[in-house]
Amino acid sequence: MKKTAFTLAEVLITLGIIGIVAAMTIPTLIQKNFEKQTVAKLRETQSILSQAMRMAEDEYGDPSGWGLTGNNSESAELIAKNLKPFLKLAADCGIKDTKYACVSKNQYKRLNGENHGDYAISRTDCYKIALLNGSSIWWRTSEPSEDRYITFWIDVNGKYQPNMYGKDLFVFAYEKHSSSIKPLGSNKKDDYWQNSCTKNSTGFGCAYYVLQNQNMNYLHK
Repeated sequence: MKKTAFTLAEVLITLGIIGIVAAMTIPTLIQKNFEKQTVAKLRETQSILSQAMRMAEDEYGDPSGWGLTGNNSESAELIAKNLKPFLKLAADCGIKDTKYACVSKNQYKRLNGENHGDYAISRTDCYKIALLNGSSIWWRTSEPSEDRYITFWIDVNGKYQPNMYGKDLFVFAYEKHSSSIKPLGSNKKDDYWQNSCTKNSTGFGCAYYVLQNQNMNYLHK
């Protein structure tokens, strides 16, 4: 009985086709998995932060009575004093993250690829922490006349890349007497998502899009 087998050329062609298909599909699968994990981590971290803020308010009253005086390190530290007891920290980096444990030592980028021009590591008006779930958070206060009383940044994978708004970095706002932390992008007067969450934009308002739609499809439009 005559046995048949694949020739070497046929095997090589088949392997080549498999390699091409893998090269086309694996990056897509990796990206989809990254986006799925990012959405889940952002929801989790927002919940942790919101719960901590509510508990701080129950204990110390409305933030308007915390003695915050504006965009400065003293006010950021006052927030930390009231908020940290209700958070599980992996690192407390304070105002100066000298060991780069919480934030990147490099510039963060906008979604359109431009440098944001903001070295979070060197900002003396922001207090930086890292949570046990791997996320990093930093915050600062605004001037008393502004509606956005406290601004929170959440980097879902801590100090690690890509360090880009709308990919792993998202912004939240605590408005005066709101009793809630709102994702930036929900307010038409403040980096509304339709204007600031496209591939050619800053990415500042993507927190609202992600939490509202439970996806990051704006990265593919």
